[in-house]
Amino acid sequence: MFTRYALQDIQLADGIEIAKGDEIGLLLGAANRDPRQFADPASFVSGRSDKANVTFGAGIHFCIGAPLARLELQTSLPILFERLPGLRLDDTPQYRDAYHFHGLERLDLAW
Repeated sequence: MFTRYALQDIQLADGIEIAKGDEIGLLLGAANRDPRQFADPASFVSGRSDKANVTFGAGIHFCIGAPLARLELQTSLPILFERLPGLRLDDTPQYRDAYHFHGLERLDLAW
């Protein structure tokens, strides 16, 4: 969890009002996994385009390493899938039960 301050007054869809200057607590564990925003959010879809992805943050808190990470993925994933066309999940992915980062703990693959 981390906190930020609202830069302007805003009313959210559920009728929640946040005033400029309010401190907001944010949890990363559910980022990009909201079924109201993403179709089948628990599945890996490399070309997903249904909503804006928040993996690298946004606004003034945007990750400066994001362009490099995207370039690495755009370069490496096609090569991986070309070399291992039968690549598939071998078991259910296991997610880390951490307080603020909900990353993979284990991802077993077969080919």
